Amino acid sequence: MTFRSSFHFPPGARVLHIGPHKTGTTSVQRSLHDARDAVAAQGLHYAGTTSQPIDEVLSMLAGENPRPPVDAPATDRPWRRLVKEVQESRDRVVLVSSEFFADARESAIRRAVAELGGENPYVLVTLRPLPRIMPSQWQQYVQNGVKTGYGKWLKAMLREAETTRLTPSFWWRHRHDQLVARWAEVVGPDRVVVVVLDESDPEQLLRDVEGLFSLRAGTLRTPVVDNRSLTWPEIELLREFNRQFAKSGLPQAVHHHAIRFGVARYLQQRTPAPDEPRLLTPRWAAREAAELGGRMGAWIAASGVHVVGDPASLGAMPTSGVRPKGAGTPTASVPPELGAAALMGLVHASGLPEVVGGGKVPEAMLGAQPVPTAGFARATWRRARDRVRRLFA
Repeated sequence: MTFRSSFHFPPGARVLHIGPHKTGTTSVQRSLHDARDAVAAQGLHYAGTTSQPIDEVLSMLAGENPRPPVDAPATDRPWRRLVKEVQESRDRVVLVSSEFFADARESAIRRAVAELGGENPYVLVTLRPLPRIMPSQWQQYVQNGVKTGYGKWLKAMLREAETTRLTPSFWWRHRHDQLVARWAEVVGPDRVVVVVLDESDPEQLLRDVEGLFSLRAGTLRTPVVDNRSLTWPEIELLREFNRQFAKSGLPQAVHHHAIRFGVARYLQQRTPAPDEPRLLTPRWAAREAAELGGRMGAWIAASGVHVVGDPASLGAMPTSGVRPKGAGTPTASVPPELGAAALMGLVHASGLPEVVGGGKVPEAMLGAQPVPTAGFARATWRRARDRVRRLFA
């Protein structure tokens, strides 16, 4: 594991790590959060109080993007607190990391650079091959309520990109050449650094980050990440839930709370059986995504930005996660244990443990998120329980 570039962020740099999603951002953010004291002692201020400033960035995007993000705070006060923190920092280098910066439109990009970058702004982009990103991103869309199957979604993204109305955020985030170009236009190509992940070495990204910020080797340690990919039956269970939920007339906030802070988190804590089918990408889609990734990598290499790693690897065909030639879509029978885990997730998301458990909700399930009032919790639980029972009837 080595640092693959001679570039280092200079003293006074104010760095915005913009993701995009599914490119190792969680690993970088959690490792930096866990090592706050160690990196601060070496002159790096990691901005925010949590692993990444989600509310802060979303509150800014809500005021600048044409369409406010889901779950954005009602005020930009979180953003203004972050700006104050960054502007008052006297550390050698300051880093703000959030993949939600990748959703910024032009005015949001300019505001972020102006208010956080100061006189010495830099942009950090982490990238990995599209065939690795697409299954993870589709799973996330399903957790957010998308009902479309994987094959149909892939066809829409890869062959109907100009006309489809499905998941418009995907190509805004993952046309990586255009993402780099948007930010380079504001800060200049010489102030954009692109790190291409080494798929053969999961820890290389942390070594690259250490090198860029002049940290001692070994300062950042691989964190324990509990957001494993869902299996095929788990995803299909969520898709069926999405179809049923769409007919209910309930607000999307109820779905978001039930799935994000309940079912999905609970499912990720179970250990799937070895023979439980995994999500595999059809070979045609992996090939077309790799070809597009190769073209994007070539553009980035010639764009004048700093590149760490091999941009040609963005066009590599994956050696795993691809459906064998001639293999069909697996069946999605739901094991009883999986169904029970989903129900337990809904129990926790509904707030029922708070109602009957002495006011205590397990922090592992809900973190610092607020839970509903007792009456709303009971009503949400009853509706969710009946809906999931119908799934397994």
